[in-house]
Amino acid sequence: MPSDHVLLGFSGGMDSFAAALLLKEKGYRVTAVHLILHDVEPASSKRRLRALAGRLDIPLISVDLRDAFRENIIRPFAESYLGGKTPNPCVWCNEQIKCQGLLALLKKYDARWIATGHYSRKVPHPETRRWIIARGADRSKDQSYFLSFVRQEQLDKLLLPLGNKLKEDLRSRLTSLDSSVTAQRESHDICFLKGESYRKFLDAWVPGNLRGEGAFIDASGHVLGTHRGFFHYTVGQRKGIGIADRTPYYVTALIPERNQVRIGKESDLYKSIFTVTACHWHLPPPGKPAQVLCQIRFRHAAAPATLRTLGPYRAEVHFKTPQRAITPGQIAAFYQQDWLIGAGVIEKVRG
Repeated sequence: MPSDHVLLGFSGGMDSFAAALLLKEKGYRVTAVHLILHDVEPASSKRRLRALAGRLDIPLISVDLRDAFRENIIRPFAESYLGGKTPNPCVWCNEQIKCQGLLALLKKYDARWIATGHYSRKVPHPETRRWIIARGADRSKDQSYFLSFVRQEQLDKLLLPLGNKLKEDLRSRLTSLDSSVTAQRESHDICFLKGESYRKFLDAWVPGNLRGEGAFIDASGHVLGTHRGFFHYTVGQRKGIGIADRTPYYVTALIPERNQVRIGKESDLYKSIFTVTACHWHLPPPGKPAQVLCQIRFRHAAAPATLRTLGPYRAEVHFKTPQRAITPGQIAAFYQQDWLIGAGVIEKVRG
């Protein structure tokens, strides 16, 4: 029946394999959808995907989304870096490419649901009756941060079968079923960089737009040395500065319009106040200052903060304790207990 049919984003990794298995056990009719995003898969990868789908006894389809991925993810990523920001393309990919790409296929394949292998939960809010994202049961693998910008109409159709599972429990179970799935190395890299640095990627992507050498400056604007181009650096970086001192220098800010990189000591990285823009709210934005837990990057432990809205799409955040390397361009996600209530793009940092 169409109400039981789910289209699952299927990479061939352990998580999507586990998601397919769990959905089948709940009685869903699963179709594995492999999204081609930046490269055509080699023949060996295609054979492996077919073998895994066959092992699960589910059909496999491939959908070419390379043009959309290039224009909506790769190009903004490069432009953001060249504007002195440090973007997180995975957050935007989940909303604009993966969820939206699967939703667009529902009618064609007579399906009702879409699904991904994220370790996050989808829960109904008791007062607003809206769906919201909540942290997964496996706190060490929680990926709710990456779903910060998923829209309500996408959430309405989205299933997250791994949300209440622990990854090591799944690994133990799947090893006995198909050890090739659990033997794969877990990757945390941005997929389209293919293991190379973002600097090398930018050199190839927009070589005509990249500036050459510029100045390292301190907080007072004094020149301390010369760098290779601001886009080679990001806030919090220590390597590659090459200026000797009793204690290391770190990148504290980028000034792309002057091709300058501001550097300082580690203590200079700790800030308390910043603004966010392009806010997306899973619950109505708070009308008065609200106490939240704010997470400023995927591996950051969310810290207590006061959130004050400056309009529907902007807000100001005051951490109770200064946090290290708050970086423009990254995503700030706001939580109340386990609930992800909203998120925005870090704009300006001060304090």
